[in-house]
Amino acid sequence: MSVKTIDVAYDYLKTMNHSVSFKELWKVVVDQLGYDEAQARKKISQFYTDLSLDARFTSLENNVWDLKSNHKLSEVLFDSSLLLDEGDDEDEPTIEDYDDIEDDDEERKVDLDSLD
Repeated sequence: MSVKTIDVAYDYLKTMNHSVSFKELWKVVVDQLGYDEAQARKKISQFYTDLSLDARFTSLENNVWDLKSNHKLSEVLFDSSLLLDEGDDEDEPTIEDYDDIEDDDEERKVDLDSLD
């Protein structure tokens, strides 16, 4: 059975007991799994995706990673409403902008008997 990159990262962070940069974490994975340069280039994006999606890990500032279990909940959660841009929305279309579009259902009807 092959060892997964994400499991190598988990084991490493578990023994380190502190956060590390993505670069350091990836180097450990590459070294432990014996990837050559071509393999490492091919697998790095999938590793980053796996790391981002795995609930055991948390991303901290400056692309530093750690186990979520090493941090208080308030440190690893953030208010996603802060991602919303509440700036000037004048240029964005609204539903009223589309009121003048005619909806001609007759043109969209298909005679299913004619499809035989």
